[in-house]
Amino acid sequence: MDDPILEFLRSQSHNYRCRVCGSSHKGSQLRKIGQQNNKVVVQVTCGRCRDSFMLHIQFAGALSAEVEEVTAVVPSPRDAEEIEGDPVTHDEVLDAHQRLAGFQGKLTDLIG
Repeated sequence: MDDPILEFLRSQSHNYRCRVCGSSHKGSQLRKIGQQNNKVVVQVTCGRCRDSFMLHIQFAGALSAEVEEVTAVVPSPRDAEEIEGDPVTHDEVLDAHQRLAGFQGKLTDLIG
């Protein structure tokens, strides 16, 4: 089993971009360099351009308990490789726009 800290960082890496080439860090290599008390140093190497930097992380509280709790959370459906259902069509977007353009009620009226 991989280190829970690295697992968590990998699960979030698609939210960040390389400072050099601009590609997502989803495919980047993560290597834990060191850990002391509630501090961790991780080397991040871009999967595309190979630019490398050190990520210094400091946790508040007990390190292992916090990371295990976060990694136990169910991932968001938007993080899935494939989302179930058909994609929204252009016509559906235009229909929604037309309906909302003239709407003058409360949000609860719109949803309910």
